[in-house]
Amino acid sequence: MSDERRPDDEKEPTWGSFSAGGKVLAAAGFTGLGLAVAALVMLFLLLVVLVVTALFSDLIEFDGLSALFWAALLSLPCGILAGLFTAPARLLLRLSNSAERTKRAAEEVISCLTTFLAALFVLEFTPGLHATNPWLPATAATVLGVVANLIVNRVESHKR
Repeated sequence: MSDERRPDDEKEPTWGSFSAGGKVLAAAGFTGLGLAVAALVMLFLLLVVLVVTALFSDLIEFDGLSALFWAALLSLPCGILAGLFTAPARLLLRLSNSAERTKRAAEEVISCLTTFLAALFVLEFTPGLHATNPWLPATAATVLGVVANLIVNRVESHKR
């Protein structure tokens, strides 16, 4: 690689080359984009909570619609907490000398376990949400996650 600069490099703006108004506009745009992505994630999580609650209405009771919003809001912190529990298994898997195919399969199993634990944590920690048998709804949430991953992988493979 040479240190020669191309003429195109001179034309790309840097953060320092923006005016004060341009910086404010760029920051507002990126903030709006971040909030839109966060809103889409929350809508997806709310959809998952609604589907699982509808499927297992005999096992899950909720005090009001606010409990469902709390469940969607707590999904991300509960996912992080579940990830902390499965992190040692992921680390051991990465350090192992297993075949790549075995590592991928084990990574998928650990991912499913993380989703399952996150769903259990949501069912236990959400105020106003009461599950008599949380294992079945957590399993359904895990299956929904697997199906969503399969759909995303299928769409990505068709784009190539």
